[in-house]
Amino acid sequence: MKKLFVICLVLLCMGLFISPVPAEEHANPGTGKPTDGWTLHVDAKKHIPHMPDMVAHHYCKPVSGGLMECQLYDSDKPEARLIGVEVIVDAATYKKFSKKEKAQWHHHKMEIPKVDAKLPDLSEEEAAKVLKGMEDTYGKVYILWNPGITDLPTGKPTVSILH
Repeated sequence: MKKLFVICLVLLCMGLFISPVPAEEHANPGTGKPTDGWTLHVDAKKHIPHMPDMVAHHYCKPVSGGLMECQLYDSDKPEARLIGVEVIVDAATYKKFSKKEKAQWHHHKMEIPKVDAKLPDLSEEEAAKVLKGMEDTYGKVYILWNPGITDLPTGKPTVSILH
């Protein structure tokens, strides 16, 4: 079962952004919920402003329109708090953005090594394949609130620039 899961993740990360068929056509319409499928777990640092060593726990899934989205949590415990969201696009989509918009996105080929990205639910070899498949994608991180500053979800949401 784990091997099938890894194969699906690798194919997803490598093929999601080059497939000519929209993601919504891959899914079975009318089944499941939007909360289903958040199965790719990526841990990465340097996402929280002024807290470079804090790990942002990403739980990701493909969504309609060829996008991948990740929920960012302050831990991987059941009581973890949602602190941000990352949207991931392919290179072709990124090229369509204005220069001003591009400045808010980071290239995963450059970002992945900088943030000490880990996939704790996969073997080292499986994780390397998934991360390799994400290299030619771009991400934009929205921080909803900074748990390092306050235990309350207060403050202005920001885009975290990871250049």
